[in-house]
Amino acid sequence: MKIVSFLGVKENFEYQWFDHKEKYTLVQYIALDDKGKHEVDLGYTEREAYGLNRKRIVVFIDSYPYTEFVAADDFDKTGELLSEIRLIQEDEYLDMCEYPSEGIPAIYANFTVEGLPNRIKAKGVHNAWSVVANISEHNEMIALAFLRKKEKEIHSKK
Repeated sequence: MKIVSFLGVKENFEYQWFDHKEKYTLVQYIALDDKGKHEVDLGYTEREAYGLNRKRIVVFIDSYPYTEFVAADDFDKTGELLSEIRLIQEDEYLDMCEYPSEGIPAIYANFTVEGLPNRIKAKGVHNAWSVVANISEHNEMIALAFLRKKEKEIHSKK
């Protein structure tokens, strides 16, 4: 995956999730992968998670949400966001990759990975490994979304 151009910023974009609509400010790019050209949007919002109103970024590829990041407890100091590693089977994301009992899948070797409960200390935090990216690291967040897109494509062919 390679980002080839910046398209701009779009305010008040709404995405319909299963049970609610959510508004985002989008930072829009064009990216290339082995399948061709794609519109990639980083959707910025805030919502309650783990007892606090936290920054969230959802990465959309061709209008489909492939990954979501949530602000770490120390976001104000580090600018870091976390995205749970989920295992995929049969075209569906299933269980989280359990921290620390399960090993980190090899396909995540190029990412910074930490245990989610090490970075978010609150009731209900999943015991999962997570990819860490700074809010300014659009390349990292987009790379994770493309990895998950590719993973989904592989498993949907089985």
